[in-house]
Formats: sequence, C-alpha cells, structure tokens
Amino acid sequence: MTTAAPSLDYLRVVSTKSRELRRLMLRGERPDADRIAGWEYRGTNMPATSSLLGLRRFVKGFCPPAAARRLGYNKQVRGTDLATPWVPRPQRDGRVAFAYFTVGAVDPEAIDNRYLDALLLDYGAGPEPERGIAGRLRDYLVRVEPGSDELLLGHALMAFGGRRVPVGWFALERLQPIDQAGD
Repeated sequence: MTTAAPSLDYLRVVSTKSRELRRLMLRGERPDADRIAGWEYRGTNMPATSSLLGLRRFVKGFCPPAAARRLGYNKQVRGTDLATPWVPRPQRDGRVAFAYFTVGAVDPEAIDNRYLDALLLDYGAGPEPERGIAGRLRDYLVRVEPGSDELLLGHALMAFGGRRVPVGWFALERLQPIDQAGD
C-alpha cells in the first residue's frame, strides 16, 4: 500500500459537476490497455453522497495480460476521507479482490457502445461474475489528459436486459504496481 496523497488534478476531477464530467467523457480518449495492465488505481465514486452507501473509495486493478483476454478487479477501501491512505478491506467472505471484469475496446455493434472512444469494463463477462448489482455493471473509461493513463474518468452503467441505466461517475489515479499491492 502506498501512502502517497491524491494529486490536485485528481481531487479537481472528483469535485467536478456531472455536466462537466459528461463533457470530459465525450472528449476523452481510450486509455492504453497495455499501459494500465499491471497497475492498481485509487478510485473515488462521485458524487460524494456515495459515501452514505460505503462506496466512496475503492481500488481498481488491471491484471497483466493472461491468455486471450484482459481482466481487472476491485477492492473496497476503508473510510471516506480522500486525504487518508487507500487501505483495502476484505469482503465478508474474506476476499480482498472481487467484482472481476473484462477490459476491452468498445464494439460499436454491441449493446454496450455508449462511448466509442473508451475502454469498456464489463463485469458480466468476467470469469465468475458477481451476483447482484456488481455483475450488472458496465464501466467506460477515458483519459482526462490526452496521451496520459495517470488520471482516468469513468462512467458506470447498470445492465438490465437490453437497457443500460447510468448509476454514477468515478475518477481513477495510478496508485501502485500490482506486485507492490501487498495483499
């Protein structure tokens, strides 16, 4: 676990209003899946009221490439204070990493094609999709700054059959290599 504080750019994105987040998302570019692989990112759900559900902070990891597809995972984080370290906490069943997802380009012909210039994180296509809400998530990721995978913006949607319902925004900032994650 790193104790580095979030950058000012990250905190600026976290405090951005939804209308501006949408504009950032629409003009963003697809992160490089090869450059995010092997890294964990600190994450913050927006708006701040997500803390009422215990979902304000998290870690999102992008596994090094294995076999034919790319995978990632999530970790819950203790507390809501953005100035404290991102310390993962286990799930009730003892797992630290959970809610695995696939990582890939958006297919313009598929149902999950809201942002064509984004990466798609599909929680329903992982090796063992989570039951309930987590398995229905579809996240889209774009770069906040062109050419940089240090700071990313995400838009989360929930899949209900053929419908997709927006559920929130999140920011990601490169935190540490997976091999230094310590859990």
